[in-house]
Amino acid sequence: MGVTQGKEVINKMAKKKFYEFKNQTKDSLDIMLYGEIISGGLDSKWDSTDVTFQDFKNALDNLGNIKTVNIYINSPGGSVFATQGIIAMLQRIKDKGIIINSYIDGLGASCASILPMVSNNVYAYNSSILMVHKPMNIAMGNADDFKAQVELLDKIEDSVIIPLYMAKAKEGVTEEQIKTLMSNETWLDAKEMSNIFDITILEESKDLVACIDNENILKNYKNTPIKVKDFIGKENNIERKANNKLNELELAKAKLKLAAI
Repeated sequence: MGVTQGKEVINKMAKKKFYEFKNQTKDSLDIMLYGEIISGGLDSKWDSTDVTFQDFKNALDNLGNIKTVNIYINSPGGSVFATQGIIAMLQRIKDKGIIINSYIDGLGASCASILPMVSNNVYAYNSSILMVHKPMNIAMGNADDFKAQVELLDKIEDSVIIPLYMAKAKEGVTEEQIKTLMSNETWLDAKEMSNIFDITILEESKDLVACIDNENILKNYKNTPIKVKDFIGKENNIERKANNKLNELELAKAKLKLAAI
């Protein structure tokens, strides 16, 4: 692959939003947080049209007189540091009196399970799934480097993740119970998550929807339910077939143009 082709591929990936601001009125805003949460700053842009985490911050910093923010989550997780940044921004607007409602539309896994805990109210559906696990990182280096990574992950767990979970934990639920769930990489259905956390299960039904463009992220998890793997695999297979069909059509059009010359 040439430099130009490589840049085009990277551009396509960068422009893929993990969020979308919708239905903004003078009083409320909906944020669709679908897909893998990614990071990135202004210095990582190829051009001004690329979408990065900094753009999310800029958009959230310019809400005007919004009174309510509704966040709709369907994500396998992603960057814990980007998620920390989002949580910090949400906490700031919450401190200003803005009411934050989070809806777990389908999957709230990994760091996407801690993000809704900053909200005033958390809602889910009978088909929703919440997955909690210990923070992970890919480390390279010597023993000292690995030790530093372990210390960092423990600090993130104790100072960021556990406090957020406990803020929404039901009365009687202890930190030890939460840590056990995290150590076991636990996938919670609607009833289980509402027994542990202050999450309201909405009676209306909602179909599980795809939130992963690359199934490889599931390989980071040990206990992914078969139904989640099967669903994501089928959805991505349908998308691949559709893309292949579009490519075939484009190729056919190109051949017709050449034949007409």
